[in-house]
Amino acid sequence: MRSAILAAAFAASAIAVPFAAKRDVVVNTNTEVVYVTEYYTVTGGAAPATPTPEAKAAAAPKKHWGHKPHWWGGHKPNKGHTTQQPATTAPQATWEPAPTKTKTKSPEPPAETSAASAPPSSSPPTSGYSDKVIWHHNVHRTNHSAPDIEWDAGLAATALKIAQTCSYEHNTKMDGGGYGQNIAAGVDGDSVDRVITNMFYNGEVNYYTGLYKQAQPDMSNFEKWGHFSQIVWKGTTHVGCATYHCTNGLQNTGDSVPPYFTVCNYASPGNFANEYGDNVGEPLDHATVTCD
Repeated sequence: MRSAILAAAFAASAIAVPFAAKRDVVVNTNTEVVYVTEYYTVTGGAAPATPTPEAKAAAAPKKHWGHKPHWWGGHKPNKGHTTQQPATTAPQATWEPAPTKTKTKSPEPPAETSAASAPPSSSPPTSGYSDKVIWHHNVHRTNHSAPDIEWDAGLAATALKIAQTCSYEHNTKMDGGGYGQNIAAGVDGDSVDRVITNMFYNGEVNYYTGLYKQAQPDMSNFEKWGHFSQIVWKGTTHVGCATYHCTNGLQNTGDSVPPYFTVCNYASPGNFANEYGDNVGEPLDHATVTCD
């Protein structure tokens, strides 16, 4: 059965100002996948011509990169599709984390190290939503000499709130923002491992070939590898994800897309300009991991 799957990645800060540049890309494969991609860069704004004392004292904001959703499956998003706000009752699906008010303080990026981590020795988990999320992040992070990522209940609770809006778009302002974000649609929570490994990592890692060790790589193909770079970003230490079944439909998607909305939030966010060389390590050629 042909599946209709969507995915998107994004990292932004509360002070970011978007600069839009649209691109349509058609990809012919044996699954007849069609991409419709929009992406944009995010900056903190240009410095004033004559800095004031206040401006000199203020720290210059970092430049962030992000991109908007791209749709897989041959149907462009139906802008006229409407969706009812989900009920406020707790979601029934067992893979959705319980809301919590905990917050995570974003740590500083780790120092560069030449020591390679050993690949995970355990087999991939077959159950447990958070266990799948963590394992399928860390198996790829290890391959790029990045430290293990940890589950964060606060990020997961925020991800669930965003998923429950049933509007397929990035939202990095919920609960105060300050996190990076990958989103996907059309895949249920039991298959979150497919989203992380098959789509975000295996589907993009080869597009980064030739860009390693560059502080600021060419961003013209960012929409093809931005999910991957967030997953293996060394300065990211925590993740929280949620998948929600939007029974009344998932807004901004094609009619053939199953109404499952997955949101993963990251702290600290990745994809900062001029920091790629320090945060996206070369692969160690560990065995390829795939999900059936």
